[in-house]
This record gives sequence, C-alpha cells and structure tokens, in this order.
Amino acid sequence: MKHLPRTTPCQAGIQPRALSQFLDRLSENGCHSVMIVRHGQVAAEGWWQPHSPEESHVLYSLSKSFVSTAVGFAVQEGLLHEDDRVLDFFPDLLPSPPCANMEKLTVRHMLCMGTGQEEEPDIRQTREWRKNFLASYIPHEPGSLFHYNSMATYMLSAVVQKVTGQRVLDYLRPRLFEPLGIDAPDLHWEQSPEGIDCGGWGLFLRTEDIAKMGQFLLQKGEWEGKQLLMPDWIQKAGSAQIDNSLNAGWLDWYQGYGYQFWMCSQEGVFRGDGAKGQYCVVMPKQDMVVAMTAGLSNMNLNLEAIWDCLLPGVQDEALCDEEAEQAVLKKLQSLQIPLVKGEKAGPSVALWNNHTYAVGENAMGIDRLSFAMEENGVVLTLARGAQVFSIKAGHQVWFQNHLAIPAWLCTSGEYFDSEVGACYAINGDTMDVRLSFVRTTLCETFCFRFVENGFFAKVDILPDHETHTLAGVVL
Repeated sequence: MKHLPRTTPCQAGIQPRALSQFLDRLSENGCHSVMIVRHGQVAAEGWWQPHSPEESHVLYSLSKSFVSTAVGFAVQEGLLHEDDRVLDFFPDLLPSPPCANMEKLTVRHMLCMGTGQEEEPDIRQTREWRKNFLASYIPHEPGSLFHYNSMATYMLSAVVQKVTGQRVLDYLRPRLFEPLGIDAPDLHWEQSPEGIDCGGWGLFLRTEDIAKMGQFLLQKGEWEGKQLLMPDWIQKAGSAQIDNSLNAGWLDWYQGYGYQFWMCSQEGVFRGDGAKGQYCVVMPKQDMVVAMTAGLSNMNLNLEAIWDCLLPGVQDEALCDEEAEQAVLKKLQSLQIPLVKGEKAGPSVALWNNHTYAVGENAMGIDRLSFAMEENGVVLTLARGAQVFSIKAGHQVWFQNHLAIPAWLCTSGEYFDSEVGACYAINGDTMDVRLSFVRTTLCETFCFRFVENGFFAKVDILPDHETHTLAGVVL
C-alpha cells in the first residue's frame, strides 16, 4: 500500500486541544476510525481497537460517490453523456410501454437523485433488478423532485457496466484505485443477482483509502502531477445540482445534492456518506479532508463534532504546542471501543467452565454454546448445525480473532462475514462477552447469567440496540 505523507497536528495548523475535544466526541458517539488530511498530509489518524488500519470497513452509501466517479470517467472517455436516456442502454429490458416519465429519465437525473419517484422501487426481492426498475412508475417529471434512491445508483452501475463491459470495481481499478494506491487484498463490492456491482452500497475500503478519495476530490481529479479525471466533473459532482430543501432530517441533509454527494451546512464543504457514520468530508476552504468509519444510530453526531470541535481549531499557520500535541498523539494511540468491566475470574467459573449447553430457539439460530477458561482469556464456542466458531475473548484487552464470523451471529441486516475482536469480564454469577465485527458497524454484547445446569442471556446489538434473548441447559 502506498501511503499518504505524514505530518503532525501542529505542523498542519490543527490545535491539539481542539483535536482532543474532537476525539472525545467521536469516542462518545461510537466512532471506529478517523483520518484527517491537511495540505495533502495526514495530520492525525486513529482506530478504536479492535478496528485497525489494515481492515477494510463497509461503506454503505459512501459507495455511491465511487459510482459517480466511475460515471465521470466514462463521460470523459466518450462512452456516455449525462443527458443520455436510461432506457436507451437497455432496449431488451423495456416494458411495453414504459411510463412517460421513465422515457424522460437520464443519467443526470439519476446522478442527482432526481428520478421523479416518491419511493425507491422495491425490486431487491427479484433477480431482474434492471428490468423491474425500468418497469417502475415515475409520477413526477424527472429533475423536479429530490428523493434519495439507492436503486437509481444501482442503475448507474449497470449503465457503466453496459458501456464499458466491466464491473464498476474493475473499471475503476486502473483509473482510480491503482493510481491512488487503493489496493487492499480484500477489496470487494457486493453484487446483485444480475452480476452487477450494487453501486449504492456494498463497497469495502480501508480508512486511508477513503482519505485518498477525499484528497483526489479536493485536488479536482489530479494525483501526483497527473490529471486523472477532468476537473469539471469534480466541480459538478461536489456542487448542488438539485434542491433538497424539503428533505426531512438534520441540517446537513437539506443543503443541496450533487452527483452522489451531499452539500454541507459549512460553506463550500461537501461529502460522501454512508449509513451508521461512514464519511468522506471534503473541505476546500481549509484544504482538508476528514475520513471516518463508525457504528452510529445517529450519524449526524460525528458531522457535528467536526463543525463544533475540529473546525474552530484549524489555523492558517503552523502551531507550537508540544505538550498538548504529545498528549493528543498519545490519545490517538490508545483509542478503543469500551471494554466490558469486571473481574478476570470468580466463583461462578465452576458453573460454566468446559460446559456445553443446548440453546433453546432464538432469532440468532444458535443451537449449541460452550465456554472454556484459559490462562489469558475465555473461549466462547457458538454453533448452528455443522457450523462451529470458537471466539477467544481477552480480559481488559481486545483479542483479535482472525476468522470470518457469519451473518447468523446477528440479525441486524449485515449479510457479510467479518473478523471479530472480543473481550470479557465476570461479575458474580454473570459474564459479559463483547464482540466487535471489525469490517462492519456492529458491536454485540452477550450478558450471560449462570445457574445450576443452565444459563440465561441477553444480547444487545449496537448501534441500534437490537436485543435478543438466549437460554440454555447443560448437555
């Protein structure tokens, strides 16, 4: 991986005390990683353990901004135009007849979420997403109404694949990813049943990859002295192309929408974002980029932290505050998702150590569960049928389990596998085990209460506090 150059907060003109306050807010909110780039250099970076620089993280709708960039490359290469009709790309999939407003729908309308639809077409339960999108009804003139629409972004992905003969992921590799050094071995984009990158979601990248994308946008498509993408496209993408002032929600969600980018309440600032707090925030006036991953139920919180804490501490000149800088650099090295609190061992260990339990019916599908105490941790083994996963949890430390944990461990709509960090603590007859799925937004806490020959458990899944219960008896 080719890294961005590094500097220090003071050299970059960022007040250490402002940065420290910013980090405190992020810790309160449920942040997983942050990287701040100023004047083209990384001024601050941190990962909340067990998250790490090497791990890719789900981007959700931040994926959309990469689709916009792929469309820009295709326009630059003369393969399509913003004013091309969507129907013209898929003549073999057209309904008979298409609705009148669908006939008017263009690439530009989909880029700025101006399809004219009041609801996103519900087509994911089918195998023919394109065909069913084209058959959906559009009640309003395209371009007259903003409505956030992930399936429109999917159609943009389909258009790019149609005109290039490549998935968006593969099309972007030589044009964007390779020049920027975005080369994670697990670089991945989820696909539809049609074999098309989902576009509106499903891309996994590392935090520094997100920061590189932001810097690429800040430099208007230039990288290491080469103009990769025409500046005009970046200007359009990062400027308001449609009025979204009627969009419900927080202040930063109705400042205008570009080509798969949101305008922000701060002058000149725009961003790509994804559910649960995945951000690429581009600040031209400050010559700064902030990249973040997170697991938030209220994704506005970390944007507010930038405006309230970080921006007031950004100066034009380099600063000299060595003591405060060393303190904040130390804080950046010690970030972690909160550990569960309690003892390493206790009298209750005899109730569960080396016991296997049959688990009653539950939403997570777990049918067997066992515990084993080891010198440096507890091993929790979860099973459903022939699938068995042993997860080691550390006491007062996150233990990183380098195995892919499947979706059935949680019911929060995360359908991909992830490595997992784990910690535990014992309090009387209870044991808490916390699992952090490092490629996802999820953090899951099991609270086991042991009785003779059995246990009861409550499971809390963040960021949305989805809860489940388990009960088991000794086999």
